[in-house]
Amino acid sequence: MKENYLSVHGSRTLTDERVKILILEAIDKYKTTAIVTHGEPEGVCEVARKLCKDMAMPLKLHYLDFSKCRGAFENRSKKVFKDAEIAIIIHDGISKGTSNELQMCIKYKIKHEYHKLQPSEHKVSVGFAEDWDLGLKDML
Repeated sequence: MKENYLSVHGSRTLTDERVKILILEAIDKYKTTAIVTHGEPEGVCEVARKLCKDMAMPLKLHYLDFSKCRGAFENRSKKVFKDAEIAIIIHDGISKGTSNELQMCIKYKIKHEYHKLQPSEHKVSVGFAEDWDLGLKDML
């Protein structure tokens, strides 16, 4: 079976279930066998790393190499793009790094899908925190 790697890129402010759903849909759509992403950032990349762990899916990480000085971030992104057949970019519309990665996809004609999401004010879309006070004490 041919390997089919999906590279995952995105904003650090996006961590909710919408990100997970978009990645899961891309995995299914492109018959992904492994994910390639960035090793350090929180947000979208962190969601991808956790998803791989939960699904027992192979994961390849690239880390910053500061011997490249100012080009460390761009070089890391290039390595991630190079190791995959398609990229998914999930952007908050603000992140300059994610915007630069989108421009790299366009410049180098990398097959990709782009999603722009507003950061959520909630960490999860369903359920409540266990210590959420319903005001019942005052009613009793």
